[in-house]
Amino acid sequence: MKPISLRQVVLTLGCLMATFNVFGQSKSIYLWGGEAPGAIVNANYKQQVDSANSWMSQISKPILDVYPAPRETANGTAIIICPGGSYSGLAIAHEGKEVAKWLNSLGITAFVLKYRLPNDAIMTDKAIGPLMDGQQAVRLVRRNAKEWGINPGKIGIMGFSAGGHLAATISTHFKEKVSSTNDTTSVKPNFSILIYPVISMQENITHKGSKVNLLGQNPAAERVTYFSNELQVNGETPPAFLVHSMDDKAVPVQNSVAYALAMEKNNVPCELHIYQTGGHGYGLAHSKNTESLWPEACRKWMEVRGYIKGQEAGTPIFDRTVKLNPDDKPAFNDPPAGFRNKRDNIAHGKVSPVQYASKALGQSREMLVYTPPGYSSAKRYPVIYLLHGLNSGNGQWPYWINANNIIDNLISEGKIKPMIIVFPNCNTNVTVNNPKPDEQEERKGGYKGYGLSFQNDLLHEIIPFIESHYSVYTDRGHRAIAGLSMGGGQSLNIGLSHINNFAYVGGFSSAPNTNQFGGLSDAKLLPDPLAAKQKLKVLWLACGTKDGLFNVSQRVHQYLKKEGVPHVWHVDSNAHDDTEWANNLYLFTQHIFK
Repeated sequence: MKPISLRQVVLTLGCLMATFNVFGQSKSIYLWGGEAPGAIVNANYKQQVDSANSWMSQISKPILDVYPAPRETANGTAIIICPGGSYSGLAIAHEGKEVAKWLNSLGITAFVLKYRLPNDAIMTDKAIGPLMDGQQAVRLVRRNAKEWGINPGKIGIMGFSAGGHLAATISTHFKEKVSSTNDTTSVKPNFSILIYPVISMQENITHKGSKVNLLGQNPAAERVTYFSNELQVNGETPPAFLVHSMDDKAVPVQNSVAYALAMEKNNVPCELHIYQTGGHGYGLAHSKNTESLWPEACRKWMEVRGYIKGQEAGTPIFDRTVKLNPDDKPAFNDPPAGFRNKRDNIAHGKVSPVQYASKALGQSREMLVYTPPGYSSAKRYPVIYLLHGLNSGNGQWPYWINANNIIDNLISEGKIKPMIIVFPNCNTNVTVNNPKPDEQEERKGGYKGYGLSFQNDLLHEIIPFIESHYSVYTDRGHRAIAGLSMGGGQSLNIGLSHINNFAYVGGFSSAPNTNQFGGLSDAKLLPDPLAAKQKLKVLWLACGTKDGLFNVSQRVHQYLKKEGVPHVWHVDSNAHDDTEWANNLYLFTQHIFK
């Protein structure tokens, strides 16, 4: 394969994509249009390829190999793969091409990143070189997402071994501009998949070879900390799936454990699989041992998070077949690109954890509260109560969907007034003393913590606390409730049965817990249709046609239409995912508090 330059890609993009779609095979693209930033031209440094062992080394011109998903199964998700090799080479077959083909089978467009390997002979700062290339890969894929049939909100980064360190570095250092490019396209991955990764540069758990190759023999303490990614995790780090083996003698399992614990500490979704055997470097793990299960576990994780479609047909409690009616269509255009990216040139609000004493439950509980830029007790603000989905926690809206960024951006553009957002924990079994109830017990109990007890906690504890501790309006005309999935059902259940408390109600991808129409409860969703007609200022229903829960929202819409209750019915082509929820928050907030 003869690489083509980025300039050629821009000039011939239409022809290139036609080739992708017709042949479904790999093409290669140079990451940089010319010399890479920080490069030192060295005519004696030439790329080496050991075909017999599928090993590549001495890479001075980074390349992105493109593996488009088959047209008939493509789902818009893309994953950039970083092969491992101790930062001295790349295992381009079993940690590159083979993985790309597996991802293609799931409908995912894959990119194998052949990044520069740190070497003082070709870089002014060898430690930053791989990160530059990784950021540029994300930037390139996101910038060309529309042309390449990719959802810009579903771009993941994946890495094996030292490639896992690079993937984790990209996931934790996306705010830092390490190259001289003027392109402002976001370099934040939407999720990461880290397979037996090197995470840390700390002496007690690092992989010595990777550390020396990246940082040198005696790196400064600041450099060690900077590249110890377990120390760089924060609330904005993307969700992660990790795999490691207990008997890994090359990269200690403590690397993955440390990263997972940092994610848990910052309330970021994370799943860690530790297997008894496997050692190191097994790629897709074609063995008869338990580590061979990781690709299926990863597939399921991506399915649950909405990145791919399910491959297994369970027994539904409702009809999953989507039958569209003439009015099942978009009510609005999609938000503009970058609408939920954090912008450096505007003022930002603050998301803070707040504890309160729930008298009804006899427990201390915690919520997150967003206060807008310039919050002042001399002013009063309207409030939205945003409810999360099943087993996701109150950090789902700010830390995964970036709700605070969306609101910051809209305020800066003058499209909405400053407001306060409350992110409660919508399961009353979650308390300060019991932050992670047993999931099996929750399931056995029918998730009762999401039911009446949460309604009472919200109405009688959370709202009074907010209104006595923050400078907010206390009338229904300045109070909204909305949620996603299980939280969408809760928002409709609570909001429509307490119209005297809320003038604005929104359900995004509402789940089967939705009263009357979800299949789990016969309770009336709208006890007083006349009050709804007279008092509700905005009632918002939204769902994507790729969502297995579409019929729940569709049935609610049909009922409201029959009863003559005014409402927004916004149907797009998204799945049960963060794109759907972010889009609707962006739209919903521009129609309330008018």
